[in-house]
Amino acid sequence: MHSTFIRLVTGQAFNGAGMVLYIVCLMQMIYEASHSPILMSLVPVTITFTRFISGLVVPVFFQRFPLPMILLYAQSFKSAFFILLILVAFYGELSLIFILMSLLAFLDGCSDPASDALIPRFVQEEALVKANSTAAIVYRTIEFGCWALGGVFLAIFGAEPLLIVVFTLYVIATSVFWTIRQEASVLKDQPRKSSPFEEMLMGWKEVRRFSWLRNFIAVSFMDAAVGVVWIAAIVYIFVEEALGVSEVWWGWINASFFLGLIMTGVIVYAREHLFRRQLRRIVLIGFLGSALVTGTYALITLPLLALLLSVGVGVSQQLRGVGMHTILQQKISGEKLPYVYAVNEAVTTLAFGIGALTVGIIAENTGIRLVYLISAGFLLACMGLWFITFRKIGEEK
Repeated sequence: MHSTFIRLVTGQAFNGAGMVLYIVCLMQMIYEASHSPILMSLVPVTITFTRFISGLVVPVFFQRFPLPMILLYAQSFKSAFFILLILVAFYGELSLIFILMSLLAFLDGCSDPASDALIPRFVQEEALVKANSTAAIVYRTIEFGCWALGGVFLAIFGAEPLLIVVFTLYVIATSVFWTIRQEASVLKDQPRKSSPFEEMLMGWKEVRRFSWLRNFIAVSFMDAAVGVVWIAAIVYIFVEEALGVSEVWWGWINASFFLGLIMTGVIVYAREHLFRRQLRRIVLIGFLGSALVTGTYALITLPLLALLLSVGVGVSQQLRGVGMHTILQQKISGEKLPYVYAVNEAVTTLAFGIGALTVGIIAENTGIRLVYLISAGFLLACMGLWFITFRKIGEEK
């Protein structure tokens, strides 16, 4: 596989590890400074809202800077802002903490579409399935490991050492992205021809142009909205209310979910030639599997069965995730791909925020089981819409 792709994934892995760890750290520090659960809960809300804004704004940069340079600049500024965040955090200035947190989230929202759009430029089309599965394995493993170990590290060593670790990870990520900067001379994007406002609308125009792409974005929106039922807070409520077992099972269920994700990524990587020929059906199977498993999950009372079903959810999510990324990279031209990814970033981030708010209201007023049943229904709707999309993808150019 292309060495530049490996460096791209490595840089994003260090960046992702730093992001998870600093969120863990900041939530704890904000709670200790304010003793306010509301302020602590504003951390993910702030990050979600800011990433939505960045998804709208980032197209302005695509015709002004090559994608590798966007990654490098974003990561460099993140390292600089994080130094300020460390200094401000120790003085307990909560308003400045939230401002700097927003700036970091904005830069993440700029770098992610650029990173995703670079993958088909660094690997050949027949290797896209293997490349996307590799990226998924690395990112999911890092995410799971950092969420699991971040809290333990924080409890043992405190916030100060953890913030230093995060800064070190950001510096390493910056160094890795520096090594691919030379690709900017090879991968120059089109010269600027449009106004900033027109550039912000470019991805949305591409979505409007193709009916299959509109369906694709709609599926992504619904998928992201219902995906919130697998975030840690919602799973914790399910373990407590529906299963009636200790919080230890919360950790095991989360581990089972990530095991399914990672295991499927490895299988897809090993058998990519089989998956490559059936991408559209694989996505369909992924949605069907998620709907069935999630619906069953809502009705169970046995903790062991919950572990098995969590593995199934991870398997299904990974199948459709790799499939949808690969199809988008195959069907959208390299020039337009960053703009479409920016639209997808904005849409899915907004959906996640709406989903989190809606799920919280439903869980509080009607019970946690109904949350998972509704989620299963939306996943079936995703499957139906994807079936329509599956037929249109081959018809439109």
